[in-house]
Amino acid sequence: MPQKADHTVHNLEGKAILYQRTNTPHWQVRYKADGKWLRATTKQAELTDAKAAAVELVMNAWYRAKNDLPVITKRFKSVANTAIKRMEAALAAGHGKVTYQSYIRALKNYHIPFLGQHNIDKITYSVLKDFEQKRIAKMGKEPTASTLNTHNSALNRVFDVAIELGFMTKSQVPELQNNGTGSNRRADITIDEYNTMCRGMRAYIKSAREGYERDIRLLLRDYVLILANTGIRPGTEAMNLKWQHIAIVQNKGKPYLSLNVKGKTKKWRRIQVRHRVARYLQRIQERDPAISHMTFEELLAAGLDKPLFACGDTKDLHTALGRVFARMLESCGLLMDKRTEEKRTLYSLRHFYATHEITKGVVSSDQLAEHMGTSVQMLEQHYSHLNLLKLADKFAGRGELLSVLKKPPN
Repeated sequence: MPQKADHTVHNLEGKAILYQRTNTPHWQVRYKADGKWLRATTKQAELTDAKAAAVELVMNAWYRAKNDLPVITKRFKSVANTAIKRMEAALAAGHGKVTYQSYIRALKNYHIPFLGQHNIDKITYSVLKDFEQKRIAKMGKEPTASTLNTHNSALNRVFDVAIELGFMTKSQVPELQNNGTGSNRRADITIDEYNTMCRGMRAYIKSAREGYERDIRLLLRDYVLILANTGIRPGTEAMNLKWQHIAIVQNKGKPYLSLNVKGKTKKWRRIQVRHRVARYLQRIQERDPAISHMTFEELLAAGLDKPLFACGDTKDLHTALGRVFARMLESCGLLMDKRTEEKRTLYSLRHFYATHEITKGVVSSDQLAEHMGTSVQMLEQHYSHLNLLKLADKFAGRGELLSVLKKPPN
């Protein structure tokens, strides 16, 4: 402990240091909380009163630090970190939304770097306009409406925490706008590209080193194929799947594979999926020593409260699979969708499923919307161009395109 100087008094067994400055009669207190040395004024000129004030101030700071609350600062960075800790705790406990991961990334990558030093109650319209320009510069492009929705939701969570802690009032919360670029066409995958991807996944697995690298690539293959053949949402719905949510049901004496999924809408829905999905599920079962000794029927009948997708002790498995998926696509030249000029993600597999079902024309829009847990309006918004594709023969006229191409031009 450093030598005590004049006008310095140790308090709380040396854990708080009272001292005076030459330009003020009030005693100051220096103390450590949340791993940092902090200073504050006791607002008291008498030493006895200053000691009592210091004890109350320091004990309150320690309590707030222990409970993941900002200690004394009202800066955006401190409040945002509190919001992040709460979302991370909810995710670790298993009841947090998958979207929390996107909120956390937005706060860490954009909001804290550019807004961190502002007081939370001083985030004005002009501050946000400056932030928007810095965000565009960092992204290298105008963010889409979907990205802005995520960023605004993340920012609102910080404001909610600030209101709760008394750092700002509701009237001080700025109105957040969304002027993002439209994105009606989604990055998807054609049948030919899908077949190329499947071959690429097999090669990607063969090139993996034994251990975690091979395990996660094997899981990725089945994860990708299940998403592409069910249309369920990656992350929100897929990561909530457990073996107890899978069943074989009978209809007119024939067995069908059924999944019970829950995600974005917070409601359970029972869907029937393609027969081939059973094989992908069996491969996952065969790699798990805890359940590999059972028959597939025995496994489903057991109704185990066990996650379907797991790989070692990976906590954020969806994000890890997303990174491996991107590297796999890049290895076979499919990362960028040339039609939309967008990078493909795991969500592209849901669009692949929707595109395939719409062009087949076997199920109605109402039936497909119910299966995918969305609305007919959303399908029409993002896949209306496919309705014209189904009418291609009516627009093209008589004959075959190849027979025309064989004829020399006039």
